[in-house]
Amino acid sequence: MNLMHTSRRSVVAALAAAGLLAVAAACSPVTVEQPSPPPAPVSQPNELNTDSLSLLSQSTTAPVRLVMPDLSIDMSVEPHGLDDVGEMSLPVSPFTAGWYAYGSAPDSVQGSTVIAAHVDSLPEGKGPFSRLRDAVAGMTITVIDELGIEHVYRVTEVERIAKAEVPLNRVFTGVGEPHLVLVTCGGEWNSQASSYRDNYIVTAEKVT
Repeated sequence: MNLMHTSRRSVVAALAAAGLLAVAAACSPVTVEQPSPPPAPVSQPNELNTDSLSLLSQSTTAPVRLVMPDLSIDMSVEPHGLDDVGEMSLPVSPFTAGWYAYGSAPDSVQGSTVIAAHVDSLPEGKGPFSRLRDAVAGMTITVIDELGIEHVYRVTEVERIAKAEVPLNRVFTGVGEPHLVLVTCGGEWNSQASSYRDNYIVTAEKVT
């Protein structure tokens, strides 16, 4: 299934790897803003070379399910990109996760596969990603793609970070060893901003 035009995905992924996308506080755990027009490429070490851009432009397969047995997480995953104002969209329900489809996928040869979900909602209460705060290094995560292939990851790091301090270059990277990044909201509720103050970020290395 062709989810989107490959060239656009590679451009946005390249911008993410170069640190040109932003994560900000909102009701959704991750907000991505695409600059227009894009600024000039940044200097090393974040600058992407021609080989990296070529790899990012290769066809990938979308994830459709995420399973984390230790936390009783079993969720469907749907592709999400940018909305009309250039922000990352997410499923309305906290029981469905969104894959950042302009970035890497489970079968990509490099970069982070980013999957995010709301921590909760008024009509449905707490969603499965609310349990990410209890994740610890060594836990296993399996992502199943639309071809039925299982991609297995092992948690290496669990972080609670203020939304304004999220390391964008690391979360939305298109380079480096292929890995998985899970994101949701957490911390105290900021009633004025109608948002949680922090993000929980779970990083996992690819095993198979």
